[in-house]
Amino acid sequence: RLAAGGTDLFPRMKLGLTQPEVVVSLKGLSIDSPGIAEGGKLRLNALMPLADVARNPEVRQKAPLLAEAIGSVGSNQIRHMGTLGGNICLENRCSYYNQSHTFQFVEPCFKRNGSRCYLIPKGKKCVAVFQADTVPALICLDAKVLITAADNSRQVLLEKLYTGDALKPLALSQDEIIDRVIIPQPETGRGTAFSKFSLRGGLEFAALTVAVRLDMADKGDGCAAARITVGAVSSGPVRARKAEKAVSAEPLSEKLFQEIAEIVAAEIHPVMHHGYSIPFLKECLKTQTYRPLVRAAERAGNHREG
Repeated sequence: RLAAGGTDLFPRMKLGLTQPEVVVSLKGLSIDSPGIAEGGKLRLNALMPLADVARNPEVRQKAPLLAEAIGSVGSNQIRHMGTLGGNICLENRCSYYNQSHTFQFVEPCFKRNGSRCYLIPKGKKCVAVFQADTVPALICLDAKVLITAADNSRQVLLEKLYTGDALKPLALSQDEIIDRVIIPQPETGRGTAFSKFSLRGGLEFAALTVAVRLDMADKGDGCAAARITVGAVSSGPVRARKAEKAVSAEPLSEKLFQEIAEIVAAEIHPVMHHGYSIPFLKECLKTQTYRPLVRAAERAGNHREG
C-alpha cells in the first residue's frame, strides 16, 4: 500500500481491515507549489496537505469552492496530515465494516469477501458509502486528475474516476497513482458554495455533502450553467443532473432554489448509513441543497458587481 498522509490507511490497518506486506511512504517525493498550467488551469500537486491547499492564495482566488470544502475535513490535525490525493482516494466506509471484527460480525460481509450485508440484511451487494468531502467540490469545478504509472500517464475527468462499485470504488490499477489535480478556470462570472451535514461538524464523516456551482449568463439574472454534486449518499459521488438543468429555466430566486432543492431530493436516492435513515437524509438533502444555492447566487452577484 502507498501511504501519503496515512489518515485513512493507518486506522484501517489498526482495525485489521487491510494488512499489507509492505507500506511505501510517499513523503520523500517533492511537492511543488500550485501553479498555472496552459490555458490558465490551476495545477495542484496531489501530495499537498489539505491545510496547505486551503490556505494557498492561488487556490483561494481561483478555486474557493475547494478551499471551502477542505475546511470541513476532519480536524486541524487531520488537515495537516491528510493530502489532497489521499482524500480523493478515500476508501468507502460502513459503520459495520469500519471497526474491529474480532468479537462480532465474524461472518464476513461483501467487503470482507463474504456474501452478506449487515446494513441491509437482504442486500445483494455492498453499499459502503463514499464520504470524501473534497470530491463533490472538485467535480463541480470540472477538475481532472493526472494519473501516473511506471511507463505512462493519463488525464481523466475526476468524475470518471469513481465507479459506483463499493468493492472497487476507484478506476485505478495497482500500479497507478494520482499525481496532479487540474482545475480549469471560468470564462464568466461564477458563484460557488459547499454544505456538509454531520452531527458533530467536521470531526465526523458526513451524513451528506452538497457542492454547488452557478455560472451566470452574460445578460439578465439567469444562470447559464450549473453543477450540483452530492456526496456521502451512495457508493460514489452523484451529480443531480435534472436539478442542474432546472436551474437555468428561469431567473434565480429563493422560490427557484426551493424548487431545485425539492428536485434534488427526489432525484437522488440515498442509502441509509451510519444511523441515518433514508427519509431523514431526504429531508436533510433539501436543506443542504437550498443553503449553498443561496450562497452561490449571492457570491455570483458580488463577483459580477466587482
